[in-house]
Amino acid sequence: MDLIRPFQREDIPGVLALFRHAFLHNGNQAPAALSSYFERAFFDNPWYDADLPSYVHLDGSGSVIGFAGVQPRRWVWRGQQLRVAVATKLMASPTAGPLVAVKLLGRVFAGPQDLLLSDISNAAGRRIWEGLGGTTALLYSMQWQRLVKPAHHSLSWLRARGMPAVITQALRPLSAAADALLGRWMGNARSRSPSAEYSVQDLPLDVLATRLPDLLAGRALRPEYDRDWLEWLLNLAQQNEPHRSLRRRMVLDNRNEPVGWFLYFLEPGGVAEVIHMVARKGAADGVFQALLADARSGGATMLSGRLEPGMVSEMSAHHCYFREAGLWTLAHSQNPAILQAILAGNAFLSRLEGEW
Repeated sequence: MDLIRPFQREDIPGVLALFRHAFLHNGNQAPAALSSYFERAFFDNPWYDADLPSYVHLDGSGSVIGFAGVQPRRWVWRGQQLRVAVATKLMASPTAGPLVAVKLLGRVFAGPQDLLLSDISNAAGRRIWEGLGGTTALLYSMQWQRLVKPAHHSLSWLRARGMPAVITQALRPLSAAADALLGRWMGNARSRSPSAEYSVQDLPLDVLATRLPDLLAGRALRPEYDRDWLEWLLNLAQQNEPHRSLRRRMVLDNRNEPVGWFLYFLEPGGVAEVIHMVARKGAADGVFQALLADARSGGATMLSGRLEPGMVSEMSAHHCYFREAGLWTLAHSQNPAILQAILAGNAFLSRLEGEW
């Protein structure tokens, strides 16, 4: 007889085998150090909550044929603390019945959380989620992109699509000159802009944990952090991105007060992924310009990230473009006001709040 029960450490070998056979075959990327990933991601979390477990689906012989991961979070809704769960790594064996994933996610839906989220879901996962009564947060499913070194990025794009390396190598000096010229022009523009009022330093985790409420004072719904959880999550994120470096930068005003910050994965010569960006009211332009300058100095050719509704105007002014990339952000709550805050863009929902 089939059985759905909470995920236990002794289930890890079976879940690993399922992941290799079911998840990776769908074109997904494996987390680094896969053999220890499920231990780190689901049992080493400092906010581990036995009332918000992950689940396995066992067949009649006791083999794992399905898995639904849950990572606990803490959020604040208009001053009230919420219990939040993030669903991740939903998967079923190719030999399992068609309802295994539905049953697993249904068990997660029935948990005691105030809000359930998922943020990199594919189309199949979205259909299951909506079939169970969940909602797609279209606004937070949008991605933004901004070229940093357009000429260099164009060469990389052409090389990836088959242009001979001898041609792209020959064009590199020209592309470097074009990007340098553009960089100087943008640097002169920045000297006349409000960003000249700001300075940039490394972002301490204590500041990230304690000052976020100040910067998000106007948001109805926001995450809550502490240093231990941030250290765990950022270590997990970095281990899953071994070929890119995680940069944390804080933007300060002329009184040495934080007005915003950004975290992003940098790959010199490639696309930099912004996973968290926040700015105090009136400082969004300066924070975004600081991000552009930092990414350019690090060698990124393009910036990309999840849409942040509070910075759309500033990003548009800096020639970002927006697109739907097929990675859906999903939500479910019994409280319609919480869902409405998300759908209306009155929540802070960065990539850091999602699945890792």
